[in-house]
Formats: sequence, structure tokens, C-alpha cells
Amino acid sequence: MQAFILGAGLGTRLAPLSHILPKPLMPVFDKPLIQHTMDRFIAAGVTEFIINTSYLDFTWDKAFPCPDPQYRGCPVTFSHEDEPLDSGGGVKKILPLWKEGPIIIHNGDILTDIPLSELLAEHRRSGNLITMALRSVDGKRNVGFDAATGRITDIRHALGIDPGTHQFAGTYIMEPSVTDMFPQDEEKFSVFPIWLELVRQGKVGGLAFDWANWYEIGSPEAYLQAILDMPSSKRIHPTATISALADISEDCMIGQDAVIPAGCELNDCIVWPRTHVTPGSYNRAIITPRITVQL
Repeated sequence: MQAFILGAGLGTRLAPLSHILPKPLMPVFDKPLIQHTMDRFIAAGVTEFIINTSYLDFTWDKAFPCPDPQYRGCPVTFSHEDEPLDSGGGVKKILPLWKEGPIIIHNGDILTDIPLSELLAEHRRSGNLITMALRSVDGKRNVGFDAATGRITDIRHALGIDPGTHQFAGTYIMEPSVTDMFPQDEEKFSVFPIWLELVRQGKVGGLAFDWANWYEIGSPEAYLQAILDMPSSKRIHPTATISALADISEDCMIGQDAVIPAGCELNDCIVWPRTHVTPGSYNRAIITPRITVQL
């Protein structure tokens, strides 16, 4: 089973942090965000990963060293885009890498514990060409969904049928036959028109996960809040050095090999790996080796 993780976005809203790392490589507790996703996918049976990259593509080599990138024994293949090819163009570019059967496609800036195995089971049961993970409790609810049939009825009210009750949660499963609808003469395009046509045909379904933890790491504020809210027992990396005279609130995240000397007061902060924090008082800050973002 293969998964395609979208990592080629520019991360404009996450600047200036995205000037250092792409969104999927942002530190989350004890490892990069994307590896939390990969752990969840491996538990559901995924054995191979494809990741598209664009901006700051050299940073991926540190997370998945060459010459044979892998994660927990699963091969990782990169698809580089000189400029982001949008939601459809990125999938079209990896067609030579796509093997038999459906593929799981996931937005690389999502931190969640939605169980992929349940989404896969619904996809197989329904016979849909596309099955989307959904939420109805927060975010922009612009997906029409008929819970009785499990079918998507409208997206962005483009069909004039349903203004929407659910939000697309950033993960979907797609059958290979959908790619027959891709434009032949375009490299950069959106999947949205294709999805709409399949919605008209009754071939797009969904499954709601309102109970799950779900965070979009779209801005520095959203990134910080996700870390503060997401349950974890690994907030302080075991290799971090913290002075007994430093004052750190319990929700802070302290990364690998970070140094927190005496005279530091941190309240609701993220400290990136290998950061030597200058003594002082920090409140709701993201502290990296190069910059500090005060929120």
C-alpha cells in the first residue's frame, strides 16, 4: 500500500518559520510532523511513501538521508516540483511511481490521530472512487455530506445543492481510474473540477471523524496551539539540557539537544531542536536556532 504526502507547498502563512523548514518538517514533540503521519499510516498497512517537494527541498535530505531514503523500513521516494503543481498536478507527476490499487493522499501540514484503517475500510466497503476524511466540528465546513448514504453531495456549494456541513480533513483515498480524468496537456491543475464531476456521478464518499484530534499547521499561531492542545507524554526531549534554575510551564515543547540555561522563564513555548535559549522571559513564543517568533 502506498501513501502520497503533499509537501510541496510554500507555507506562506507560516512565515517566517517556513523560511527555515517546509511545514511537514516542523518539529512536533520528538520528531518532524510528517513522521507522526507516517507512523499512523504504517500502523494501517502502508509500506511505501511518496512525498512531493519544492521550496527548501534540500532540507528533506536531513530528515530522510540518501542514498536510500526510508522511514522505519518503508521506502521513501521524492517527487520534486520546480514550482508547486497544485493538488492535481502533483498527483499526475507521481503516476510513474504509483503501483496497483488505491493510493492514500494526505496534506502534509495536518497533525491528527484520525484512524486511517477506518477510512480504508469505508473506501473498500463503499466502492467509491474517492473517499474523504471529514469533520463537522470546526473549520470551514463547505462539504455537503449525506451521512445516511455516506456520499458527498456538494463541495464549496459549486453544484448549488448543499452549502456544506463538513470540512475536508486533509486525507483521502483515490482509485487509479480517477487519473483517466486528468487533463493530458496540463502539468499544473487542481483536482477540484474532477472531484465535482465524480460527485455528480455519486462516486465520492466520506467518513466523519468528529471525535479525533485534528490540527492544521497553517500559521505560527496554529502551530503553537496544536502543540499546546495535542496530548503527548514526549514534550521534553530526553537529550535536552534544562537548568534546575529555569522555569518552564508544563505545556512547553523542548526539542532534541536544546539548552535551557538558568534565568529562562518559558510559558507556553516551543523550543526547536539544537536551540540554545538566551536567558529571559518568553510567553507564547516559538524559539529556533535562527529566529524567535513572539505570538
